Amino acid sequence: MSLRERRTTLDLSQRRENIHNEIKKDYLDVGKYHVTRADQRNIMLIGRTRTGKSTIKRLLVDPTTVPNDLTLKSDTRDPVFESFHINDNKIILNVIDTPGLFEHSNTEVDMRDNETIMRTIEICANRELTKFHVICFCVAITTGINKEDIASLKLLADFLGKEISRNSCLIVTRCESKNDDQRNNMRMELMEDIYFKEIAHFFQLGIFFSGSLNPDDYEQGNESLYAQYFTVSDYRTKLIELFTSNIEPFPVKETLISDVRHIQKELLIKDAQLQESQAKAKELENIIGQMRAAQENNQQEMPELIDQLEALNTSEQCKKTYRLTNCVLS
Repeated sequence: MSLRERRTTLDLSQRRENIHNEIKKDYLDVGKYHVTRADQRNIMLIGRTRTGKSTIKRLLVDPTTVPNDLTLKSDTRDPVFESFHINDNKIILNVIDTPGLFEHSNTEVDMRDNETIMRTIEICANRELTKFHVICFCVAITTGINKEDIASLKLLADFLGKEISRNSCLIVTRCESKNDDQRNNMRMELMEDIYFKEIAHFFQLGIFFSGSLNPDDYEQGNESLYAQYFTVSDYRTKLIELFTSNIEPFPVKETLISDVRHIQKELLIKDAQLQESQAKAKELENIIGQMRAAQENNQQEMPELIDQLEALNTSEQCKKTYRLTNCVLS
């Protein structure tokens, strides 16, 4: 290759590089809507009502948040899906906050908890979230662990499979005022707890803590808020490190997703049928009232009302009511 040819090649290559560098610099300096590829982590929060699951989400976003005072009502009535972007490592946290389990008593418990887990799985499947990186079982230090917590864990394992234990951790909430010694004592107490022993093996990712600035201390302007903020920030760092770590996700079986969708579809159909039956029953009640009024007033409206009743009479239940109505009016 001649000198001329070599110079032409070098000049062209250098020009391309210089132009491209200028373009990139302009985009970085004044360009809008910078888009980067982000990894995702799917996190599920589960546990009894009033255990601070929703507070954990607020903590992840802003450790300086002061939560509302505790109430007897649960903040979360339906599964809630929210996504949070971590700027430092370009990871998106998809957090599924489930309603508190065991909010009812007696025979309503199993039905409601089954439905809660089914709705949660359905919402995740509809958003193409078919795997979980971390499942957080939350308990409040004020209430501890009881037999209902064990039952909810077993229920979750029955739905998803016992293999979820390798992706599960325990988060003890409301620990904003606890120091290292107190947390170590809490771990020891947990290991000796009669209920926790039964499920200790389940939390293969370990035990973590969480908390928030105490609303009462905030209202009083107490100096203890400083120590709480430092402690809460440390909890937050450890949780985010857990959530963003390279954890092999737990896949939800496709057969389970199909089963859940089928069951939910049947529930929707039954709910629609129930609403239709209730509407017809109300209309039937109205016609019966008009028939009684027509009979008492000796009016000529009875044949028309009977025609309406027969037109409405499309179900076995309505037919029984119709026959009963004739008996009442005769």
